[in-house]
Amino acid sequence: MTTNNIKKIFDVAEEYRPLGKPIMTGTADFDKAMDGGVRGGELITISGQSGHGKTSWALFLTKQIVDSGVPCLWFTYEMNPWYLKEKFEALGAKEDFNTFVPIKHNENTAEWIKARILEAKEKFACKVVFIDHLHYLLPPEQEQNMSMMIGGIVRKLKTLAVETDTIIYLIAHARKLQMGEKMDVNAVRDSALIINESDYVYLVERLKKEVGRQKDVQTEEMTNISKVMLAKNRRTGNVFNKYFGVDRGAFVEVSVEQVNTILHGETT
Repeated sequence: MTTNNIKKIFDVAEEYRPLGKPIMTGTADFDKAMDGGVRGGELITISGQSGHGKTSWALFLTKQIVDSGVPCLWFTYEMNPWYLKEKFEALGAKEDFNTFVPIKHNENTAEWIKARILEAKEKFACKVVFIDHLHYLLPPEQEQNMSMMIGGIVRKLKTLAVETDTIIYLIAHARKLQMGEKMDVNAVRDSALIINESDYVYLVERLKKEVGRQKDVQTEEMTNISKVMLAKNRRTGNVFNKYFGVDRGAFVEVSVEQVNTILHGETT
């Protein structure tokens, strides 16, 4: 008797039906664009230049998700857990805040990360994972060939999300932009390799305003306004950006008119 390894798509699809409902992230327009929220098996990349708020966006999303009743797991390679705790406290988190971290961040292999994810899922029902950040997952001896390694690492993370039925948020650096260059998916370091594997990509950019000129040289300063772009959306293809005022880590949506007033002093 021969084994049947091929079936109709409608029969096979039932074996892959996602478990549970989409998890809402607390940002209504982005959730709507993702057809209700994020789902198990998805990989979401958050990128931006250094100091522009990509980790702050991840912390804000974590607070929104945990407050909705879904525990999260953080791999905090870049930030000491004490300071991570302080960031969450600034957002209003208390001691019962259901975000978990490994006691030691002493390994960075896919196998070690998978073991921690499965432990957090079994013991604490963690469904959403944040990794800060991608380049800490490179073996130190391979740093000179990091571009060759990135694609394999991100693919492993996508596979981990599928195997563990979890949602993985991956924080990744963007390269320095050239004069006049706009932030887009091509600004993500090793962008082609990362973007191809990601289901969604957020780009976070802190906006600047002109404060004067000296000898025909424009001077600028950072504002507390962040532009968050949903720059890739595998589920629906709907990509757009929203503007937020950032106060002690909380992202509060503001209108385009408010942004223009802050940046240019324009009023309608």
